[in-house]
Amino acid sequence: MRGWWQGVLVLSAVSVWSTAALGAEVSARLDWTRQVTLSTQVSGTVVAVPAEVGARVNKGAALVRLDQRDFKARLAKARAEVAALSASRKEAARELDRAKNLYERTVLSDHELQLAHIEDVKAQARLQAARAALTQARLDMEHSVVRAPYAALVLRRQAALGQTVVSGLRSVPLITVAEAGRMVARAGVGAEQLARLKLGQRVSVSVDKQRYQGHIS
Repeated sequence: MRGWWQGVLVLSAVSVWSTAALGAEVSARLDWTRQVTLSTQVSGTVVAVPAEVGARVNKGAALVRLDQRDFKARLAKARAEVAALSASRKEAARELDRAKNLYERTVLSDHELQLAHIEDVKAQARLQAARAALTQARLDMEHSVVRAPYAALVLRRQAALGQTVVSGLRSVPLITVAEAGRMVARAGVGAEQLARLKLGQRVSVSVDKQRYQGHIS
């Protein structure tokens, strides 16, 4: 129809404040804010899905937990490697100091001193690699539990007890949540109404005869 322009408004429900009228009632569609489907970067077997559909959870709450025995074993191994290679690095450093002293007393050749330097560098490299592996093991342990990124409502549970999660090629959807305490109402309005509206303006949203206050965002 000539002279008509379809605008889309997003009305975010907030605490009760003063309202600014649209001038007329318009139909709107409710939707979630910040809806996200969560997964994990690691592979394993699901042993717990604590949150039920419809549950409200706090930020950081555990939503899906993988069997952690393998992750704990890898973490223990990585810690042991760092401890062993830290001792080797210290011994290589001591050997290098002894080689330098002998070299200054002309007891040791240039070649032997260079070999001591090389062993020290190798020991440092091995220790750095072990520390990186330890960091990765800690991250894998952390990622074995899927947690709520913010205070949320649980919408769907794709994960099931005993499910094997293989995350090597692509992420596996495990649980879907939406931000708790807020929703959006999407409405189409005409050009005349749109001209009277602006971002941040207060509006009233009615849901099942219950009235809420919001603002245009």
